Order: sequence, then C-alpha cells, then structure tokens
Amino acid sequence: MPFSKTAATAGPPVAELRRLVLTQPFRIAHGASSERLVLRLRQGEGIGEAPFVPYYPDTAEEVLEWLAQREPNREWTQEEEVAAPGVVRLAADVLRHDLLAKRHNMPVWRLLKQPDPTGMRACRSLGIPSDLQEFSEQVRRFSGQFDVFKLKLGSGNPYFDEAIVAAAREAAPRALFFGDVNGGWSVNEAAVLLPKMKRLGLAFVEQPVHHAGGMEVWRELQAALPCHTLPLYADESVQTVADLRKFAGLVQGVNIKLLKSGGFSGALELLAVARALGCGTLLGSMIESSIGVTAAAHLAGGFDWIDLDGHLYLENDDFKGLFYDPEGRLGMPAGPGIGVQARRGMTFS
Repeated sequence: MPFSKTAATAGPPVAELRRLVLTQPFRIAHGASSERLVLRLRQGEGIGEAPFVPYYPDTAEEVLEWLAQREPNREWTQEEEVAAPGVVRLAADVLRHDLLAKRHNMPVWRLLKQPDPTGMRACRSLGIPSDLQEFSEQVRRFSGQFDVFKLKLGSGNPYFDEAIVAAAREAAPRALFFGDVNGGWSVNEAAVLLPKMKRLGLAFVEQPVHHAGGMEVWRELQAALPCHTLPLYADESVQTVADLRKFAGLVQGVNIKLLKSGGFSGALELLAVARALGCGTLLGSMIESSIGVTAAAHLAGGFDWIDLDGHLYLENDDFKGLFYDPEGRLGMPAGPGIGVQARRGMTFS
C-alpha cells in the first residue's frame, strides 16, 4: 500500500545510507568484513532499516539508482515497491509496520498477533577465529551470560573447524552449541565432519554445503551420511516458501530472516509452512543496527531458536532497542512500534 495510507505525512520516505563499523573483523565461510552498510527509511515518527550483505545481490549503487529514478514528493506505489531492490522492500515494510503499530499504540508483535517474545533464550554468535586461545577465552567470558552459542565454521580447514568446536566445548562444558558453515564444506568434508560434530555435542548444523549446488548437493550429502546424524538446517538454500517445500525431507530446520523473506508477512508465511512440515525454526539476523535486529525480534516468540545479536558487533550502533538480561534472555523495548530510540549523543546519519 502507498505510504500515505499509514504515515502521518504524505510523500515518499526519506532515505539514507548508514555505514556501520564493527569492533573487530567478523569472519564466516564467505569471507571477513570490518564494516557493513544499511539502508534507512524514515517518515514522520517511523523508521525502517535493511542491511546490504556482501553475498546477497543488492548493491548500494543499484538502490541509489532506484531512489534517484523516483519523482520527488510523490508517494511510492505498491507496484514500484514490488519491483524495488530487496533492501528497499524490507526497509519499507519495517517502516510501515513501525508507523502502523505506533498509530495503534502497541508493539509490532502485538499488531501481528504474535506471542510475546520477552524471555526467549538467545544465542551468541562467534565468527571463525584466528587464535583458538583467544577464542576459548571469549567463549568462557560470554558463557557468563549466554548458554547458547552459534559457532561459525567453514574455515577452509576441516581439522581447524573440528578444533573450533572442541575448544568451545571445553571452554563452556554446559553450554548448547550449534554450527553454521555458510556452505563452506564439500559433501565429502561434511560427511566426515558431521559425525564428529555430533560427538562433540552440537545440537544441529546450519547450511553445511553451498546453496549453489541446489537440491542435488543436499541429496548427495544425505546419501553419504550415516542414518543417525545431526539435524541439518538450511539458510542460503531456502529463500522462499517454494524452496522450503522442495527441501522437505532433506533438512530438519530452516533459518528465517526478514531480509530473505522481504518483510514480516513473508517471514510469518515461512514460519507457518516450516511448522506444518515439522521443521525446526531459527530466527536469524544479519550484522545490522539495533533497528533491524529489534524489528526481527518482534517475531521471536514463535520460533524455536533466535540468533539476534548482529548489533552486538558494532562500534557505532546509534540506536537502542532489544537487550539481553544477565541470563541471556531477550528483553524488548517498552515503546510502541518497533520500539527503538536514537542513542543520546549520536546523530541519525
């Protein structure tokens, strides 16, 4: 729907790009990054955000070109939004829900008729380390608050991946761990490593093989694995409901993200189908500010697991929203809409 039907002011939202700086490089199988870029849209008292991800197709240049082609002071039509780059669609969807929930003086989760996400058990994600001793100390330190960890694997060295999990298990013996390979293993490597990951106590492994292989690479992996191995979750391989239906039987769970789904309704549709298929569900985030992570958190109450810590890697997170209590449980901001507020002393742009 055009923004004038939900916003206090007519015309298109104000758009800007914000560069987010990480406290330290974050490495996954796709590579390492020290900063990320997000698109922000605001209109009246509403705000929306969507991240640019290096291994996703949208670019800042494409988005700037799309925005430049729009007529100033004219509302975006629904047709224009549908044809817009993915980050534009997501930021617009978050903004619209923020505005609508504020108009009704309620949080987005209540507007969407979702369970209260407060108190959900959260995980802390850790990038592929370069030094295992430092990594062990980091796990030990974080385990004072969190008892669930997501370990990034796919270093390019299967022995090192195994050592990462072993070091984490030793540092926090009572914690629950799961792995995220981001497609960094071959079928042969995955067939060797997954039984080892099970012996080391991982709860499940996410995206062990590359999504470019389609369903066939998952079938090859299934054929190469023993009958009783770890549950496997799909991330990059499952972008849509149609993907999830095709992968039923090949995966035991799915990572659902607002960016992949295009917004709240798409994420909820994926969640409903995953439940119907008996799949486990993980609500994920990208490295993004508290705006994007808090927006996603409004859906957390309906998921088995949540991975919503993308904002914790940032040096210049200029908003505040969700938080975690001393036991690693999710806390939500008190205000209506998404509930985020600008941090004092930090500018919007």
